[in-house]
Amino acid sequence: MIRQEILIRPIEKEEIDAVQNFLLRQLKEHLTPELQASINKDVWQLEMTYFEPENSGMWGAFTSEGELVGTAAVCPYNDRMVSLKGCYHGRNTAEVGRCYIDKHLRRQGIGRRLFQIITAFCQEHRYHVMYLHTHRFFPGGFNFWRKQGFTITVDEDGAAQIIHMEKLLQ
Repeated sequence: MIRQEILIRPIEKEEIDAVQNFLLRQLKEHLTPELQASINKDVWQLEMTYFEPENSGMWGAFTSEGELVGTAAVCPYNDRMVSLKGCYHGRNTAEVGRCYIDKHLRRQGIGRRLFQIITAFCQEHRYHVMYLHTHRFFPGGFNFWRKQGFTITVDEDGAAQIIHMEKLLQ
């Protein structure tokens, strides 16, 4: 695909349906049906997770025609990951999630631009740590996060190949 102008901006509540459709396509592309089922619940609760809390947000990358081609989101970490119980405090730890780029537009700097925005948001909201988890089989995901300064905290075995990562903020 030819490089095109991409606008990155906060996603509006009225765009939640389009975001859900985009995220479900991404999950279907990357995950087995079993893993999709475990994650889909969050997709249906975007408003509650990323729009209602003041210290949460979701951003989208849009083409000049208004097509959503990338997302990234931040919310307080809620201590839901069994292997990390008690490691992080929600008021100090931001969870980075829903970071996906359309496969035809990857490696064009869109993810980096989204990351810069969510990092600034985390700093403005006085988070001390950015936490995320990814899967080894996501194309480019793990390497992308390493390049952004994230370090591995827990590397889980198993079918999901989950890697927990963090980045300390100054």
